[in-house]
Formats: sequence, structure tokens, C-alpha cells
Amino acid sequence: MVSRTSAHRAASATTTLVSGPYERGELSTIMIHPNNFTSSKSRTQPQHPPGKYFKKDQKLNAKDALGEFENMLQMQPLPSIASFNTLLGTVAKAKKYQDLISMFNQMAEADLLPDYIGMNILLNCYCDLKRVDLGFAVMGGLLKRGYKPNIVTYTSLIKGLCMEDKIGDAIGLLRKVIRMGFHPNVKTWGTLINGLCRSGNAEVALRLHKEMVNGKLGSGLRFNPNLIYYSCLIDGLCKEGFVENGKELFQEMQGKGISPDVVAYGALIYGLCKVGDWEQAKELFIQMMDQGIRPNVVTFNMLIDALCKEGKTDEASGMLDLMIRRGEEPDSITFNTLLDGYCLEGRISDARELFVSMAA
Repeated sequence: MVSRTSAHRAASATTTLVSGPYERGELSTIMIHPNNFTSSKSRTQPQHPPGKYFKKDQKLNAKDALGEFENMLQMQPLPSIASFNTLLGTVAKAKKYQDLISMFNQMAEADLLPDYIGMNILLNCYCDLKRVDLGFAVMGGLLKRGYKPNIVTYTSLIKGLCMEDKIGDAIGLLRKVIRMGFHPNVKTWGTLINGLCRSGNAEVALRLHKEMVNGKLGSGLRFNPNLIYYSCLIDGLCKEGFVENGKELFQEMQGKGISPDVVAYGALIYGLCKVGDWEQAKELFIQMMDQGIRPNVVTFNMLIDALCKEGKTDEASGMLDLMIRRGEEPDSITFNTLLDGYCLEGRISDARELFVSMAA
């Protein structure tokens, strides 16, 4: 379960020092004051109407947004919080987190209190920075101001916990959210499943998936996974060697009317190659092309690697030729794999010829 003590400490802190991945220079040292979220002197209703400074459908990049932000801070009275939210959202989507946190600091200095939308942007920012403790601090500010977190808020926190490999806490939070009556959406489930697979817990992800599709997570809640979700889970299972489970999910997905894409095919082909089932991998590869799905360089590389490990370098060379004919450019992995295959078979002249063609 999520630690209430650590969350409480983060939420009640008067000043939090944020320093980097910070060590990598991604963020400079920045001060955030959680109490600014509840300050009574902060302004939440500036007089300027929204949309006065840029057109509603205008596409701003992060640089433009930062420039607009600086201009708006100089205005008296200050523009509406909705106008600031547009700029905050633009910078957040560009993942310019140092700039984003600096913007919140400047708003605090101007006694401009972020609203529900702005605080969710900041919460998600902290979770992306692997500082879920500060994400919980922001949620504490939301609750103090009487806002009710929604599924988007909780999804961000689940993502943050997964990114810090706090998988048990993430699952615990999900179950708590369901008990509270929230309905996790496709992004919530995908976030958790991706976190489990990324951390080497594909078996746990599969158990959770079965609970989910069978409505055993409480309140009779059921969920219909999408293609991205299935591809992620199949990939995680196959990478950990649970290829049979991956095949079952592949069939389940098709049974639900979801057509596999190159990612789903590639994940299962990789799994089959990993366990040495080259024949079935080849069949799946042919099926993929028959469906009009174009293999990418990753898919070709997996097959070439599997063929070389089986001592079938002639077939691997043929796969390279097919790759080139289909307009897919080989990369260094492609060539190095085939070079290794030739060398292992003692075909030095073929290896030399391939090497010369690489340099041409």
C-alpha cells in the first residue's frame, strides 16, 4: 500500500527542495512551496478574459508559450488562469519540466494560485520526474482546497509509482481507487501494465489482466483492452519467456476483433525466436505480410538473429535481401548479426564481402 506517512510528510512540507535527475543536469535546483496552493492571498480570478492573447486554435510551441507567459506576467490585472493553463499545458507536453516548474514558481511569486487543471499539470510533471512524493504533496494541496481528484489524477500517481518501481504501491492504489468508485480508463490500465512489464513483472501483469477482463477487481468492473495495451502485455510476456501466454493473448486479441499491428506481431515473433521456434516465427512473419503489415527493421533483425543462431545464414542473408527490396534500411545491428553468423560458420569470405558492402 502507499505509505501514508511519507505522503503526509510531503503534503505538509512548507518548502520542498527539488534537485535533479537533477544530478544529470536535467533540472537546476528549484524551490516549490506547497503552501502556495492554499494561500489565502493568492489570486484565482484575474479580470482579463481568457483567449485574448492568443487564438483558441493557435498552435504554440514551448518557446512561444514561455514568451507569452513572460508577457502575461507583466500585465495588470493578470490574465485569466485559463490562459495560463494553456501555456502550462503546452510546456508540459514538450516535457520542458525545468521551465514548467519555473513557471509555477513565478506564478506563486505573483500570488497567482493554480487551479484544478494547473495543479494536475504540476502533479503529472513530478510523476514524470520520478518524484511521486511531490506528486502526492500536490494532491494534498488539491484536497485542502476542496478539489476532488479524478481518475486522471490517480493515473498520474500510478504512473509515478511505476516509474519508481513501487509496483506494490501502484497496485494498491489502483485497488483503492476502484473501491472508491472510480472507473479506471484504458490509460490507467495501460500505465500499470506497462509498469509491471517494464520492471520484469509480466506474470503479475497477466494475473491482473485476467482479474480485469473477468470483472474480479470489485464492483463488477470490466475493461475492454485496446491494441496498445495488448501489444505491451504480449511484449512483456515474450521478453520474459512466457511465449505460450503471449500466443494466448494474441489469439484473445484477435477474438475481440482487434487486428494486431507490427508491434504485436514483432513482440510474438521475438518470443518465438527466443525459444528457438523458428518455423512458427516464420509462419507468423508470412502471416503478417499477407495481412499487408510492413515489417520494420526491428522485426527483420529478430528474424535474422534467429536464423543465424540456427546456423541458417543463407536464409538470414535472404531475409536481408528481402528487407532491402521492401525499402527497409538495415542498421548496424542487422549487419553485425549477419557478420557474426558468417564468422561462427567459418564463412570468412562471405563475412569479408558483407563488410565491404557495408563500407561501400
